[in-house]
Amino acid sequence: MAKLGAYYALCPIIDTKSILGVSEDAEKGFVIATLDKNIASKYKLSDQKQIVCWRTREKFSSPVLYDRTLAKYVAVFNQTYIKAWEAEENLDKVKKYKFNQQIYTIFSNSENTFVVFQNGSVYKLEEALNQRKSLNLTDVSDGEIVDILYKKLKDSFYVGLVVQENGEYQLYWKVLNDEKTFFHKINLEREDLSLRGWGFHIGQDRINFLSCWSDQSIFSTILDEAEAQNSIGDLFTVIESASMKHHVSLISLDENYIALFGGSSNEEGAILLLYNTQFKVTQTKQPFKLFNENARIWLLDDNLILPVGQNLAVIPFVLETEQLAALIGSHKALNDRLDADIHIVNEVQISSWESEFKAQEKDLPKALQAKIEMYMDQGYPESLVLEEMLPNVLKNNDVEMLDVCLEFFTDIPEKILANILQYLVNADSKFFNFRKCSMVDLPSTLQPLQRVKLLEKILSMPYSETILLPYLKSFSLKDLKPLLEYVCLAWESDDFLLPNLNAVETEKKLIEWSCILIDANYQKIVLSKDQEILQTFYKLRELVDQGLTCVKEFEQLEPILRMLIRGKCQQKDLSCNLRYSIEQLSLY
Repeated sequence: MAKLGAYYALCPIIDTKSILGVSEDAEKGFVIATLDKNIASKYKLSDQKQIVCWRTREKFSSPVLYDRTLAKYVAVFNQTYIKAWEAEENLDKVKKYKFNQQIYTIFSNSENTFVVFQNGSVYKLEEALNQRKSLNLTDVSDGEIVDILYKKLKDSFYVGLVVQENGEYQLYWKVLNDEKTFFHKINLEREDLSLRGWGFHIGQDRINFLSCWSDQSIFSTILDEAEAQNSIGDLFTVIESASMKHHVSLISLDENYIALFGGSSNEEGAILLLYNTQFKVTQTKQPFKLFNENARIWLLDDNLILPVGQNLAVIPFVLETEQLAALIGSHKALNDRLDADIHIVNEVQISSWESEFKAQEKDLPKALQAKIEMYMDQGYPESLVLEEMLPNVLKNNDVEMLDVCLEFFTDIPEKILANILQYLVNADSKFFNFRKCSMVDLPSTLQPLQRVKLLEKILSMPYSETILLPYLKSFSLKDLKPLLEYVCLAWESDDFLLPNLNAVETEKKLIEWSCILIDANYQKIVLSKDQEILQTFYKLRELVDQGLTCVKEFEQLEPILRMLIRGKCQQKDLSCNLRYSIEQLSLY
């Protein structure tokens, strides 16, 4: 299951075309952005702070990279020489390594840095620097290099050059090793169609080259040295969510997911989508108001970095355990725009879900039954059904229907959880039944009992912290105060249990909720200096201290408990040692 988090701006950019690249730094959580030919900066992702900035009178002709072998930052200047420097050095005073052949760019695979020359030759950076006067630079192609692709599979490192010659595209690829193997060639052409995007993708322990075409189709061919073929391969899938009228950036996330960034299908703005290559379905997407021609996308850890408007944006994503239910209908209804000569036949196993649904039907109100039937006919998953139903339920203050939905649905998106939480702490008490909750010191805003029961159901549900946290940032202090107080009271109570959870699971959930609520609103809490919230903080600290004390006591008991488990019992030796005695004599 893949989800995109809320994106944020890393830094402003001058122009999309001027960005030379984004790369990872030596330290995790930091990135290097080469924003144009004269400036590059290192940023911290967590707070978007600029750590160091490099300016040069000479021109960068490649992105700035960190080379782990040299333990220095490296870049190409004016396509003719390479510099390597420490973080705080002045670039204009750093030694130059000049080459006779023009350099196209450099790239890194986290282990080694490679130099790509304009004629297509590829060498390791260390080798190129040491042997720069005697390198055997054989021409790979007479065309112009458009892009560099690379991917590591086990012990093999694949490199591809996308080359344009006389208006036509070719892919030159090979496996880099010490034997200096030659490049294999694939002509990237289809009759009356244009190439729009490309990328390497690992699938079933093989490297695949994916090519995007102007008819919305993606083709896939396996790169195998033993059976190298000059073919774009077979039809892999058809993408309807993104427009293929312009260039599309494609990047592989893992064996089951790729990311696509391009124009939206309605030609209004841009769109980023995560596509499941196993089930062949678009799982999640993020629209943008502005579309930048030829915009690129970079992958660093669990973040996608791409230009959005006048900023370089960071979009965190999560690839969790796959759930087929979350994929069904996630792209809703699609218009069939396949060519007449393309026929896709997918063999499926037909199962009857009607009997199971009817068994649950009798426990549901008729209004909910009718709505569920309508959405099921359209193939909507639970998450989309809730997105369609919930706004009306909350708008009408239909607490009974909300309770039924929380009982019936199991796959509730994090956005919906946040919306329900915000509703529960703000809804008027008159919409709930009048039976009061007996919990001592319960905030009056959380009365009556029905509100508390609904809140407990929300707190017991599973969620992804990465996805939920941005939605909780929209909470005001008024929303946050009763939630923190309730979590604190429940944690303090010895006999409190969340629905369907035992004591250990309940305490774990309460700790997790207290952490995520504070993390999402920490700045607001600190700046407000609200005494009631501060008192709740002190209470939480006491509970944490008590928990740590208990853990230390259990650590002391652990050896004894382990002996008991093994069937041994520690006994004190009460016998006396009679080999000597002590007697006190009074001399005066």
